Amino acid sequence: MSSDIDRYYVWEIISYAWTEIGIEDRECKALVEKGGIGANHLAAVDRIIFGDVCASFAVDTFLIFPLMLWIIMPDWGYTEEYLRKRMERWYSRPYWAHFLNPVRWLGYPLAVLMALRYRAMLRRAAVAQNMVK
Repeated sequence: MSSDIDRYYVWEIISYAWTEIGIEDRECKALVEKGGIGANHLAAVDRIIFGDVCASFAVDTFLIFPLMLWIIMPDWGYTEEYLRKRMERWYSRPYWAHFLNPVRWLGYPLAVLMALRYRAMLRRAAVAQNMVK
């Protein structure tokens, strides 16, 4: 991963997939700028999204997806403190250890589907960021 991007902002943008409010393009663009994410970082961003964020939210997805069919998702975003602690827990364990939980395997495909919209938004903002420079 490129050391000049702040992966927290990737986590923040993609985490909106698990909320009712989501984010708009202008908010995503501001987060991309804060994180220093450019078009040259897109491979690293994809590794973070698919390898870490979606895998981290896979258990949540498996547990809440059936409920989303009957109730509304939360209308709040995750706090910075919560996301940073979640990242810290995620990166503190060996990667393979996360996948000992079979629920993670079951929820992962749905987590990826939920994240795709925000991945596309992030990618557009990153490419636009390079065009501005």
